Amino acid sequence: MKIFIDDTYEAMSKRAADDVINVMRPLSQPLFVAASGDSPKGLYKELADKSNASFINISNWYFLGLDEWIGLDANDEGSCRYMLNKDLFHPLHVKEEMICCFDGKTNDALRECSRIENFIEQHNGIDVAILGLGMNGHIGLNEPGTSPLLRSHVSDIAATTKTVGQKYFSKPQTLTKGITLGLATLMEAKHLFLIVSGDKKAAILKDALQHAPTESIPATLIREHPGFAVYADKAAAKLL
Repeated sequence: MKIFIDDTYEAMSKRAADDVINVMRPLSQPLFVAASGDSPKGLYKELADKSNASFINISNWYFLGLDEWIGLDANDEGSCRYMLNKDLFHPLHVKEEMICCFDGKTNDALRECSRIENFIEQHNGIDVAILGLGMNGHIGLNEPGTSPLLRSHVSDIAATTKTVGQKYFSKPQTLTKGITLGLATLMEAKHLFLIVSGDKKAAILKDALQHAPTESIPATLIREHPGFAVYADKAAAKLL
């Protein structure tokens, strides 16, 4: 495990973006998993700025969304795909054929999970997965109590996540289930980059890195991944 702490959110985002580029640039058709949410936004902006300045060429990158709320898709404001479109895919000018995301409006969740797992297999596995850290320690929508043996699956949304998730919506949104890459799927990725910002995440980041591995804090279950790296700003790291 590597831990990188920067004084500012901007410096942290730049460091993480540079490390993403260093991994992805030499690869012919790399697969990049993207989490929606506030913490990775700076990283995504750095990638877009570097792409638009022709410092990097992302035309051969494939993109996979980490998760989605059941019942929502790209057309719903606040959905994971909506946020990724706004923060990553559109600024990077990613072609639609290079993007794969869970369809939260699927009528067959098992088939949808199989589709995503097959996409990963067809692209020779995940090269970099960008992950956020939930206030309850969740990774993706792998909520507390999730088995580390699960691959892509439907999850029951925890009470904390239901509350925190409202910030992405302009009006109250009923959030009961999600569909997500599982911990077992993520553990097969070559690199896991956990992006954590803000003092509100300080306590859960300390638990994620120092608590004994437990299903009650899913983030503790990915800590032993050989390509696991944590990027935190000073505020998030204040208890470490």
